Amino acid sequence: MKSLFYPAFIMLAAACSPVKNADKRASKNEIQNLYPQQAFDSLSAKKMLTYGTATIKGIIFKKTDKMTIGGGKTYGTGVKITLYPVTPYFMEWYELREKKEDKRTRVFISDEAFRYRLETTSDNYGRFVFEKMKPGKYFLQAFMTTTQRYSQDVEVGTNSYGTRFYQKERYSVSKNHRLEQFIEVKNENEITEVVLR
Repeated sequence: MKSLFYPAFIMLAAACSPVKNADKRASKNEIQNLYPQQAFDSLSAKKMLTYGTATIKGIIFKKTDKMTIGGGKTYGTGVKITLYPVTPYFMEWYELREKKEDKRTRVFISDEAFRYRLETTSDNYGRFVFEKMKPGKYFLQAFMTTTQRYSQDVEVGTNSYGTRFYQKERYSVSKNHRLEQFIEVKNENEITEVVLR
């Protein structure tokens, strides 16, 4: 009886091991980082970002409901907009991200590819400009925040007659947005307009 009980106890203890349970939880929530597999062509990216005579003019905003600060449309004021040249490496990154990105999988471009970009900042009206551009395909990306206002009646007490008293409680919730768009500059000396929303 004793010899049968002892191995069963060992097996039960192993199954309930706090260390093994912690390892299982960690592996279940582990973040996986993915990168494109092809080599990045820096010469091609550099060539696309050399000076041209075209201009990209844009505006950035996020449609929101009337309760949002700004009332229905929030313009991106002081938002950084990043422009990437669309190379085969970049397209592999984008397609990989569309297929694989989720809560536990992140898709990145290499540090070298990240260096080949242009940046500008939107003004008080959400406007932004990239000047001296060459014809070609580009990808615009920006991150902005909108703030939603809410209010609700909260009971604060009752009197001796059982009458309930309420007061208005106000609070706000912020939301982060990733705004992206592919654009194409077709000709030199051309102004390409874009709405990033």
